Amino acid sequence: MYVLFIVLNNVDKLKKVLAALKDVGVRGATVIDSVGAGSMMKEEFSSMPIIGSFMRSMEGNYGVSKTIFSVIEREEQVNDAMAAVSKVLGDMNRPDTGIMFVLPVVKFKGGELERHIDRRERRNIIQKQYESEYY
Repeated sequence: MYVLFIVLNNVDKLKKVLAALKDVGVRGATVIDSVGAGSMMKEEFSSMPIIGSFMRSMEGNYGVSKTIFSVIEREEQVNDAMAAVSKVLGDMNRPDTGIMFVLPVVKFKGGELERHIDRRERRNIIQKQYESEYY
């Protein structure tokens, strides 16, 4: 199991990225708003009153990004997902594009992926029982 993180600086491409993930079989993702530390450290941002800075960050004036993450079962699926996202975003070495990284998942519970795995395991158990009883 793996978790794929995508920090998307060009939020206009969010729907295309999510569609690309779905097209390669990613079974779900979570999207959260995020702000890069560089944006937070700008002098004008840090000198604003707290309410003003919060409102400005919500308006997207200071590098608001979207962070997408998804638990993915197999390494091949991770590779397919990263390739699909790269196709949508183009050269990710360009400034203000984004970053992707993958971490191993030691344990997880819940969500569509767990339901999918449970259904698959039940089918395998039923298939083995059927084969052992009748063949």
